[in-house]
Amino acid sequence: MFKNFTSQKLEIKVLAVVLIATFFLYLNHFDNPFFFDDTHTISENQSIRSLANWTRFFTNADTFSSLPANRAYRPMITLMNAIDYSFADGLNSRYFHYHIFFWFLILIILIYFLSKHLYSISLSKHKWIGVTALFATAWFACHTANAETINYICARSDSFSTLCIVASLLLYIHPPTRKWHLYIITMIIGIWTKQTGVMFFPILLAYVILFEEYALLTEFKVDTKKKIINCIKKIAPTGIVASFLFLFNQYYLTPESTDSTNFMVTRFEYISTQCYVIIHYLSNFILPINLSADPDITIIKPWYNLKILSSLAIIIAMLFLMIKTAFKKELRPISFGIAWFFIALLPTTLNPLFQIANDHRMFFPFIGLFIAVPWGGLMIIKKYKLLSQGKNYSVQLIIVLSILLIGHAYGTSQRNKVWDSGESLWLDVVVKSPKNGRGLMNYGLIHMAKGNYEIALGYFNRALELNPNYYTLHINLGILYGGLNNQKKALEHFDIALGLNSSSPAPEYYYARYLVDQKKYNDAAQYLRKAIAKSPNHTKSKELLNSIGDKIATPKDEIQKIIDQIKQNPDPSLYLDLSIKYYVIGDYEMSIAACKELLKLAPNNADAYNNMCVAYNQLKQWKLGAEACKKALEINSDFQLAKNNLKWATNNIKN
Repeated sequence: MFKNFTSQKLEIKVLAVVLIATFFLYLNHFDNPFFFDDTHTISENQSIRSLANWTRFFTNADTFSSLPANRAYRPMITLMNAIDYSFADGLNSRYFHYHIFFWFLILIILIYFLSKHLYSISLSKHKWIGVTALFATAWFACHTANAETINYICARSDSFSTLCIVASLLLYIHPPTRKWHLYIITMIIGIWTKQTGVMFFPILLAYVILFEEYALLTEFKVDTKKKIINCIKKIAPTGIVASFLFLFNQYYLTPESTDSTNFMVTRFEYISTQCYVIIHYLSNFILPINLSADPDITIIKPWYNLKILSSLAIIIAMLFLMIKTAFKKELRPISFGIAWFFIALLPTTLNPLFQIANDHRMFFPFIGLFIAVPWGGLMIIKKYKLLSQGKNYSVQLIIVLSILLIGHAYGTSQRNKVWDSGESLWLDVVVKSPKNGRGLMNYGLIHMAKGNYEIALGYFNRALELNPNYYTLHINLGILYGGLNNQKKALEHFDIALGLNSSSPAPEYYYARYLVDQKKYNDAAQYLRKAIAKSPNHTKSKELLNSIGDKIATPKDEIQKIIDQIKQNPDPSLYLDLSIKYYVIGDYEMSIAACKELLKLAPNNADAYNNMCVAYNQLKQWKLGAEACKKALEINSDFQLAKNNLKWATNNIKN
């Protein structure tokens, strides 16, 4: 008894050392900035700037993001972002990282207790159980792939929902907390963090079958009905709550504008490609040297491509191993770990997402591998008696495992450095994912910010070849050409951006910012109002509109300004602008008068005749309108707007 107590006490001390080592390992990541979805969920999201109405986070998914298409129902993430924003008194990423890292340390502790429990009930009284659990925990703590999730603030949805699932399983395992169904509370919190929290239900089912109703596998023909009923009773509360909550959140609380699907591929193409993606993730578990913040994996066609078939073969082999190890008591942690891995991958494997792969998605599935692989290693050692007196490989084993942990620790430190700035992150993406248009564009942005416009343009053009319909890229091309004083090209790309996206406020905002630089404040205000109409929480649009508020002229002020300019320089373009301004305020007669003055200077101006036509039409002087549009078409036979206005006039003449 005393020896066991001493052993447990020593293990807790080692666990404390692991936590301290993890803190120092991640010491160089706390000042890393916001990236990717952090922009619309944090930086540009007005909802998180106050905790006064925090209950709205749970009733209104619009608070999650400033982008309508990204408004998932994840109230816990919005709440945590708001708390961090409050403590930081603004957008200080350090406070966000402190909060995320705190829960990461808690998860490390829970991994130790979960793995030790699973190992203990599978092979009782083995002297290496505690050591194996500690190794699994230390490996999880320093594994390089986890750095992709811990560094990416918005990926707290992955890390915290995973924490909730592990905590739920431990609360179920512990009899007093199981009695009060406390594990359901943590599961609900997990689902409110990310929809993948519902995967606790199938994970719990796997646990119950493998560790509690094990006779279902070994003695299936004896009292089968009773065993199945017992199993259903144990998982029913979880299944009912998880299913109801998921459906309620998905179909009642998630806005219809939310859209995460990939419209460019079929579901079959997406799922078949996921076979290769799963092996990509496995390779990063074994040797994470190709981690990328934005992978460039694309759909693989046809489905019988060698990459897919070879990946499918590996997946089948793993599933075979999962089934085979399920039938032997001491190997159950291996079966459970593999089951966890595949269960955790189901949401991103079966549901087509815009990004085919993302390395922060590995965090949740890898928990299963951290349970299975160390235990599998111990079983090999036990089977071949590698630590027996006759052939003691303990020194060699310690060296190998130490190299493994040190290698991952070094890799984590290096990944923290990659995430240190936009320049280092996007350079890494460009090198490792050269076919990623977003990566090329963002690295181009780094050069544009430095004034290296030609270099930036080179990266933008490379990105344009890969993603010709990427509205953000066209926005940035508009900004770049504006900086090069090529207004024609700037307007061309802004027009494309405005036409490509109907939900994001970004095209309107950045075009408005461009117009502000051109001192066209009224036009800018018009687009900013459109941006705010799309996304009421878009802080940048509100701030810019507020900043130009005193510069926005009334229609009468604008008209007077143009008249004053005409007095100094009676240019035809000024008369055309004056005609449009009069038309906008409904003074159609003055609009016609301005056009007549214009025609005195430029008799063959088709725009002037078209403006007269539409003004006459508004006055219901259809014949005069038709005559004006006919003259416009005599000058420019391809003038589509004049054709439309002529049709408007002639249709009414007939009536």
